[in-house]
Amino acid sequence: MANKKAKDESIINVDEVYTKTEQFVDKNRKQLTLILGAAAVLILAFMGYRTLVQLPAELAAEEAIFQAEYYFSLDSLDLAQYGDGFSAGLEEVMSDHPGTKAASRASYQIGVTNRDAGLYAEAILAFDKVDFNDDVIGPMSLAGMGDCYSELEDYANAAVYYSKAADAADAGLAGKVLAPSYHYKQAITLIELGRIDEAKSVLTHIENEHKNSRLFNSAVALGASL
Repeated sequence: MANKKAKDESIINVDEVYTKTEQFVDKNRKQLTLILGAAAVLILAFMGYRTLVQLPAELAAEEAIFQAEYYFSLDSLDLAQYGDGFSAGLEEVMSDHPGTKAASRASYQIGVTNRDAGLYAEAILAFDKVDFNDDVIGPMSLAGMGDCYSELEDYANAAVYYSKAADAADAGLAGKVLAPSYHYKQAITLIELGRIDEAKSVLTHIENEHKNSRLFNSAVALGASL
C-alpha cells in the first residue's frame, strides 16, 4: 500500500512538472517562437553568407592574385607588387579583396618585399594587415615585424614581436619548423637589451622543447656563454 502511494505521488509530481512546463510554453509561446525564429534566421544567414558572399569572394581573390604570386615566385617583385598592366598586383589584391585569404597572403608578400628593400615602416604596415589566425603566415608576419624593428634598432619592439611570433608558431601547425628561429631571435634581442635572465629562459625553452632544431646547439652554446 505504501509502495502504491509512493508511486502515485511520483506520478502526480511528474504530471505537475509537465503541467508547469506546458503552462510556461503556452504563456511564453510568442517570445519562444520569436527567439527560435531569430536563431533560425541567423543560421540561414550565416549559411547564405558563406555560400553567396564569402566563397565567391575567396574565389575572385584567388583568381586575382594568381599572376602576382607567379611573379613573386620568380622574384619579379615590381610586377608582383604592382601588376603588369593586365593582371592585378599584390597591392591591388590587398586593397580590393579585404578579408580574404588571398589578401592576407598579398599583405605578407608585400611586407617581405618592402622589408628586403629596406622599407621597414612600409613593411610593418603590410605585415600588420595579415590574418594572424593563420598558422603559417601569421607567425611569419609577426616575425617579419620583429625583423623590421630589429633593423631599426628598436630592440624592445623586436623582442615583443619575436615573442608573439614564437608563441603563435608553438601553438600552430608549423611550430617545430618556425618556432625555434623566432625564439632564438627573441633571445638575441633580449641580450641586446641587457635582459640576460630572460634571454637564458628563452634559450632553455629551445633546449627543452626543440631538441631536433638546427638551432639547438647554437642555443645551448649561447646560453652557456651568458
